[in-house]
Amino acid sequence: MRVDLHCAVRWRIQAWSGWVAAALVLFGGRALAQTQADRLYVGFSLMGGGALEAGRTRVEERRLLELRVPLPPLVLGGTYLLPSVGYETRRMGANVPRPGGAGEDEVDRRFHRIQLGLTLVRPVAPRWMLIAGVQGSTRTDFESSFDLALDTSWVTYVMASHQLGDTPGFAVSFGLVALWPFDGLPVIPLANVTYRRGPYVVEVGLPRLTLLRKLGDTVELGIVGALDVQVLRTRFAPEMQALDAHYLRELQVRAGPTVNVHLGSDLWLSSTVGLSLINDYALLDRQRDNLNIPGLKMGPTPYARMMLGWRPSPARKKARMSRPAP
Repeated sequence: MRVDLHCAVRWRIQAWSGWVAAALVLFGGRALAQTQADRLYVGFSLMGGGALEAGRTRVEERRLLELRVPLPPLVLGGTYLLPSVGYETRRMGANVPRPGGAGEDEVDRRFHRIQLGLTLVRPVAPRWMLIAGVQGSTRTDFESSFDLALDTSWVTYVMASHQLGDTPGFAVSFGLVALWPFDGLPVIPLANVTYRRGPYVVEVGLPRLTLLRKLGDTVELGIVGALDVQVLRTRFAPEMQALDAHYLRELQVRAGPTVNVHLGSDLWLSSTVGLSLINDYALLDRQRDNLNIPGLKMGPTPYARMMLGWRPSPARKKARMSRPAP
């Protein structure tokens, strides 16, 4: 299989979780231990490579640099608007054997993604909260003509969150996520249980799992997991074009221990070293239907991630959120 990645349309199941998590954290009550995925942060990830089951194709190490910036919220009566912007650059490479065994071709591409999001949060009852939002992202390698339809993806979601009990910090959320473009289902149901009381944080659902416990005032230990799916528009060799292949889909399931360390002021350093348990690829046709070509699995690979994030104290966070919009 010879693949030349030149332009991409990418949606990640994990991508919209930051906006949803931000809403649940900001309005779900105080928590002593918290994740940083819903904060201002800069992160670097390194994922190992490996050989695919079919042929001699080898995927190289994948590097990811990301930046997320939550913008100041707007307060309109009892409705809160949470805007956010993100940037990401990702390097992907592979060594692909030539037909007849005459050497290999090296594929090396760097993709850039710019992401804008807006989340609406409105309490509708003493223990109920409505969350809705839209997120648009554009991804390209800037080496070919930009196509708005093919290089842009959209995610919209609506959720209801219900607080369990009289004390904030324990809630269940459920709703729907709509994706465009999509390669499977255009609408995906979601459910999430969040427990944030005392030194504990537990988030169980899709697209991520978080289990944290605070030790003192400067260290948090736990386990994190995530589901990551992306769909890339690709340029294939003639033999693959004959099969009507237009897209490459990558699916990853990652899990590993994590350590969060307070560096002072509002700065936290988060580090995770674990395994990408599932690394599956698939070829899709123009309608994003799977061509069901076997042998595109890579098996488990190691991964590491480091994040430097800004986490405001509960007092400053509450003061900022209560400030009315101009």
